[in-house]
Amino acid sequence: MPWSSLQHLPFARAVEAVLAEAGITADRGDWEVHAGGSAHVVVNVGHVISVRIAKNPTSCAHVERRTEVLRRLPRFSFATPRPLTGVVRSDGYTGVGLTWVPGVPHPPGHVDPAVLHRVLTELAGVDASGFARHLDRPGQHWGGHRRRHVLLDEVIPRLLPRNRDAARHAVAELAALPTVAPTLVHGDLMGHNMLWDGAQLTGVIDWDHACLYDPAHDAASLGLWYGWDALRGAVSEGVYERARLHARTFPLQAVAYALHHDLDTAQVNQAVARADDWIEANLRVPSV
Repeated sequence: MPWSSLQHLPFARAVEAVLAEAGITADRGDWEVHAGGSAHVVVNVGHVISVRIAKNPTSCAHVERRTEVLRRLPRFSFATPRPLTGVVRSDGYTGVGLTWVPGVPHPPGHVDPAVLHRVLTELAGVDASGFARHLDRPGQHWGGHRRRHVLLDEVIPRLLPRNRDAARHAVAELAALPTVAPTLVHGDLMGHNMLWDGAQLTGVIDWDHACLYDPAHDAASLGLWYGWDALRGAVSEGVYERARLHARTFPLQAVAYALHHDLDTAQVNQAVARADDWIEANLRVPSV
């Protein structure tokens, strides 16, 4: 995004403070600004640093802890962001400088299942005991330990009446799954957070919601983005079936996220409309 359209960005001086701590000098015109995320603005400078600026108080409160997770992640076969600075507070904003990760998101659609299998296997093999206290709780960003009640009591009543029973059934079936041993889960392993160079996975970014949880949660994200056929070739049948059940609640989780992060009414309504559309297309049985 050209700087000419960003001259009045309120977080500009915070970005400059992070760059100064990293010892990097760059004209504002060289900033590559990505402001579409709901929690952070990301400013890439060259192929060196990504500055993340928290957008809201909820995100600010977790920057220190989540930065520590990035510092402690093991080395994978793909790159992950690593802190280049401490957490910087400037001009009312909180930010941190991270290593720039190369690659671009893969468009929705099929990829080699072996790559997806490798990602899930590497995550499951992580010993997170040394940094578990820095991780999110499962679903912390949209309900935490109350997440099922948030869906039932706050989200589903906002849906169209004809879609509520299907949504309740999806929540109930997920809650009825047998408990499995939790492993390290990325928490938002959708296509926009996986970077590629052609057929090669180069990096995985945005570990804010990493937690110890059912690995089928990450598998569900992969299935939704890269296709269920690709996922079926990457995981066991048991994980595949669990992933299908997790995926059915993702549109409801998006509404819960909008509510718990105080997004404006238009954004909440948009999330509700998308959830209704998804239920109509995927969960409701057509009437005869």
